[in-house]
Amino acid sequence: MEANSQAQGRQYLNEASEFYKKEDYFKSARYAFAALQEDPSLRSDAYAWVTQGLMHAGLPNHASYFFIRTLQEGNKAAIRSVLTQSEDLMLVVGADLIRKYMVRHTTVDQYNETNRGAFYYSLAKEALLGGDSVKALEYLKGINSSSPLWPYSLQLSGTAHALLGQNFEAIRDFKGCATDATRIKSRRNLQLLHVENVEHEVADLKARCQAGEARTLYQMEKFEDAERVFDWVPKASFVWPDILFEQAWNSFSRSQLNRTLGRLVSYKSPTLGFVFNSEVDVLRAQTYLALCLYRDANQAIQDFHTKYTPIGEEIKDYVERHSSNLPEFYNLGKKVLKAPLDSDNGFNHVINRFVRGAYFQNLVFNDSQLKKEHDKIWQLDKAQSGVSHQLGRGFPGFLDQVSHWRSRTIQLLGGAYVKNSLMDYHAALIEDFEKISFIKLEMLKDAKEKLMGVEHPVQEQQRARGNAKPVRRDDQYEWSFIGEFWFDELGDYVFALESECKS
Repeated sequence: MEANSQAQGRQYLNEASEFYKKEDYFKSARYAFAALQEDPSLRSDAYAWVTQGLMHAGLPNHASYFFIRTLQEGNKAAIRSVLTQSEDLMLVVGADLIRKYMVRHTTVDQYNETNRGAFYYSLAKEALLGGDSVKALEYLKGINSSSPLWPYSLQLSGTAHALLGQNFEAIRDFKGCATDATRIKSRRNLQLLHVENVEHEVADLKARCQAGEARTLYQMEKFEDAERVFDWVPKASFVWPDILFEQAWNSFSRSQLNRTLGRLVSYKSPTLGFVFNSEVDVLRAQTYLALCLYRDANQAIQDFHTKYTPIGEEIKDYVERHSSNLPEFYNLGKKVLKAPLDSDNGFNHVINRFVRGAYFQNLVFNDSQLKKEHDKIWQLDKAQSGVSHQLGRGFPGFLDQVSHWRSRTIQLLGGAYVKNSLMDYHAALIEDFEKISFIKLEMLKDAKEKLMGVEHPVQEQQRARGNAKPVRRDDQYEWSFIGEFWFDELGDYVFALESECKS
């Protein structure tokens, strides 16, 4: 009986190979699965054939399970087979799902030249997350410029160089990333993707790399160059609301305090009503303090406490109540992503900071694709003659279980992302409360000394503060601001306040 099962299993594998050659990919996967059912010792080859069949049948989310199982089996020939799909699979379902398995179960010699970049990208991402920027850069050298992963590798490389203080190299890589972002569209299996999703990803990556270049220039104290590059980030990009704040800091660093306040006032525009960034209000208070406008600084401090104290408490309470329930965090992210941006809910504004980015949106996109893949599986199954089509049975029934597994992985990855982001923003908010406290102490100290007429002749020059008049560029116009916000002028406002500091 055992010999018969082995022979039958081998026969099913042979038929899987034949159907694959005929481009009947779903049937090929089905026969490979039948081989596994007949003879479990054929697991490695069967998993590999199912992976290949489902990938070519346009079912990448379901293929990802069999891809991982193949790697775990450890059969070198089977692993080599499925690794021919590693780059496409990484680009479609996301690197985080398969990255650790590739690092743990594969070696570089098992990849063909086309897919080797996926392995090096996985190693580099692991190294960078582990704080080893030098090792990350070494791995990234292995990615070919013809790979669709190339723009992502340049973003990682730019980040690693910036962390190491290698600013010129960082700028070079961020520029290359912004230029080559459209390379994402050259994915070989583009039919697996939704075109609008790809367009969004391209625009998001380009904007983030432009921002990376500008931040590096700011780090180098090349403030004018940074200003020019910051302006390249499209205002329609979801990256831009944070860029506006960084431009405000850039103006502050150039002592253009009225321009700093002008940039910050843009956040009062209804267009940017969804933005949550407590640092905006910290910088506003700090700028008023730099102008020795203590009444305005004090009002900014009071506004900060009124606005952010309840939000901070809400974040802390939510994280503590649902700490062990990652799907709850994922569902929260999905709910906020589907809600209108112009909500009055401050908690939603916090979550919008990270769920509107490409990473979380790709997870939600793959979640929605699961239903489409499920429908496609049953259509393909019904087209098969001579087999049972009973729900929950056979190969389609097993794929239902795979679908539940994939849905769970999305919930866990997305939930961990939302939870960790909330914790990070809560920690940042605590830091901003501390900064506001220091600003208040400094303001009270300065105001007291001003009232008492205290002189500090040695330090007076160091303490003197004023406002450098911004230079108007050729592409900027001078209009009076009367409380109206025009989208094409957001970020270009300049206040006209006189410094009350001693000169």
